[in-house]
Amino acid sequence: MLRRNSQIQEVQKLYPVKQMVSELIGLDEIQWGRYAFCHEPLERKFTDSQKEEYTGKAFSCGRQEAREIRGKYPSLSLREIVKECGFTLDTPDLPTGGGHVIFAQYTEPDEILIFRDCVKKAAGLIEREKLEHYFTEEKIEELLLAHELFHGIEYQKKKSIFTQTERIELWRKPFSNRSRIICLSEMAAMAFAGELAQSSFSPYVLDVFLMYSYNKEAACALYEEIMEEAGAEKRKEEMPC
Repeated sequence: MLRRNSQIQEVQKLYPVKQMVSELIGLDEIQWGRYAFCHEPLERKFTDSQKEEYTGKAFSCGRQEAREIRGKYPSLSLREIVKECGFTLDTPDLPTGGGHVIFAQYTEPDEILIFRDCVKKAAGLIEREKLEHYFTEEKIEELLLAHELFHGIEYQKKKSIFTQTERIELWRKPFSNRSRIICLSEMAAMAFAGELAQSSFSPYVLDVFLMYSYNKEAACALYEEIMEEAGAEKRKEEMPC
């Protein structure tokens, strides 16, 4: 989840983090779907109406899975649910390797990692920028954990869950080739996390917010990309950070 290249080659216009967060929180499900589809390898195979239909189904899938889990374990904490579902959780400070900033990770079949460095940096940013209205350190960690939990559940249900079984026909018969729609998984995971953690905003917002502590230019570039793909207007007066 939430893995972004921090290498920005061009001179990037900077925006205040509070401005970016407030505008991203205002995006709706369909707008996030537009952004998700812009990273879909088969994006050109779909019409706009098909993208909207798939967006609705993916978000619905994620929310339904969250409700099922919460219904099964109504009194357990998220960490306890992770354990009951058969997953191990580790919280190292930093990931190994380089080149990308990684906030959390699911590894098949049963390992979830939440990297504490990004959570600690987020807590400092919340305090400095007075963003307590939007975030808490605990909520951010919950959203990261819930997102990765969905991918684990998705693996366990890979023969039946919508995000894994849905296919698109690439070629007509007799040369049939049906391919997965990759972006459905990420959309569903975001919806699952938001529902399970009872968030008032889409966890997609964390892509920008968490990156900001590591690379302001990368975060601002991603913000611009999201707003453009979503078809949303940025605030006209863009102040330097």
